[in-house]
Amino acid sequence: MRSVLIFFAFGLLFSCQQNHVKKETKKPFSDPEKTLKVLLIGTFHFENFNPKNNSDIVQKQVIDVLTDKSQAELDLISQKIADFKPDKIFVEYPFKNQSRLDSVFKAWPQNVDYKAQTRDEIYQIGFRVGKYLNHNRIYAIDVKTSFPYDSLKTQMKKAGQFDLIEKDEKDLESLEETAKKLFNSEKTLSEILFFYNEPEYRRNDIGWYVSLANQGGELNNFVGSHLASEWYKRNLQMYSLVQKRIKKEDSRIMILAGASHIAMFKSFIDYNPDWESIELKEIMSK
Repeated sequence: MRSVLIFFAFGLLFSCQQNHVKKETKKPFSDPEKTLKVLLIGTFHFENFNPKNNSDIVQKQVIDVLTDKSQAELDLISQKIADFKPDKIFVEYPFKNQSRLDSVFKAWPQNVDYKAQTRDEIYQIGFRVGKYLNHNRIYAIDVKTSFPYDSLKTQMKKAGQFDLIEKDEKDLESLEETAKKLFNSEKTLSEILFFYNEPEYRRNDIGWYVSLANQGGELNNFVGSHLASEWYKRNLQMYSLVQKRIKKEDSRIMILAGASHIAMFKSFIDYNPDWESIELKEIMSK
């Protein structure tokens, strides 16, 4: 998976577009009384603290969430989410392994010492909130699709798209440098999570697929389009799993996943007149 941290790439393009786009204040045909509130939490993968666990294209060593400082902040974040009272909690865990997730969550102690547990955000945030709210289960939504990044690079070379390759490599270098500065800064865990959920970050994240990857390959080769479509496919299927779990009595839900997934979910929800996205920054300020 390419968990794209694109902060600088395509920034100029989108900042120019922003000047011509009027911000919508209300979705058409929506009924505020019946709108499903969806708390979106895009995150970095906490287990990347150990570089050996980093399977992302962008390599980075993140902060240690098992420190006393991070644990105190995670507890505050989880309490704020619990105050939001989501009826269901969805996490980036393999959908096909839902039964395993159920058994682990059921056996999870109410007052477990999270500092002594795995760094994974599913446990550190998802389980913590679920136990605060006495939920019976946490919902798995992750699915896997093709992601031919190596084939894309090969076909770009074959097509002589060396300027495009150079741009991609420079963007990756910038992203890794940005991540390094971010995680070596004095920013709190909350501030780092806010960064991953900024509108500009999300736009630029999706922008890599449609602005760079999509043009990769020779004229009659669509490996770039295939890669981009597989990314959309994966996220649409994950989003479908959320949609299919919603019941009439649900009024609030929470989705916790990698920031690149959440960027896609936000764009899907923007087209859903019956759903409204809520940001972590909003509930933390209350």
